[in-house]
Amino acid sequence: MIRKKYIDTSEGQCHVRFVEGEGLPIIFLHQVPSSSRMFEAIMNRLGNEHSMYAIDTPGFGASFDPVNTPTMKEYCDWLLQIFESLSLEKFHLFGHHTGSSLAIEIAHEHPSLISSLTMIGPFVATAKEKEAMRESMGSDWSPVDDGSHLMMVWNLVGDILGARGHLDLHHRETLDTLRAYHSSHQAHESVWNQDFISLYKQIECPMLIMCAPDDVLYPFFNVAKKLRPDATYAEISGKNYEPDLDSGSIVDNFKTFIQTL
Repeated sequence: MIRKKYIDTSEGQCHVRFVEGEGLPIIFLHQVPSSSRMFEAIMNRLGNEHSMYAIDTPGFGASFDPVNTPTMKEYCDWLLQIFESLSLEKFHLFGHHTGSSLAIEIAHEHPSLISSLTMIGPFVATAKEKEAMRESMGSDWSPVDDGSHLMMVWNLVGDILGARGHLDLHHRETLDTLRAYHSSHQAHESVWNQDFISLYKQIECPMLIMCAPDDVLYPFFNVAKKLRPDATYAEISGKNYEPDLDSGSIVDNFKTFIQTL
């Protein structure tokens, strides 16, 4: 059973979904502008084989809102405070999209904590590619009096991100996205400023990389393969909502991967 709690950090409280289990813990870090709810399907499939913790990144879900625009290091420092509060000394780290950017920063800076690193849709992009992505993601869905921002987000989540045809998912992600109208820009700023490729080349722990062919970050999947042929790779489905729409394949690949460690 998935339970919930709040954990204090130096700047505010973070919301965590968790399952108490037997095996080495798994930490899940979500994409922007989602929340830890996006990992519930995976957590339910894994059952209680492992202790699991899915964290709402500051600015998302039910976690506190950062006042200024945090750096990637600041986000990771808050997450590390959570790990310390949970007395986690070693764990599998699992990130999706922006969650992968957070995860790789942690894996690079604190390798002794990490047993393995799993990433769905890592942003293995050059500075030029980042700038192009930045320009294409300039939408502002701040609240407006006529409510047009509501339809903007409904269409963004449904048509661009891939929830159309899955009403419960579409509704859930629309709510999470609306909540994150300001924090999404904060978090993306930290992604643009991160040298993901340099970190990716230096990671020493075993890595599993997955992505769906219709995921917005799929163009970087083959780049990831070329840069790190030693990692394990798997194509999955589900556009940008793979953990909900293809949780079975993800769990199968993940379990096979960690069983080889």
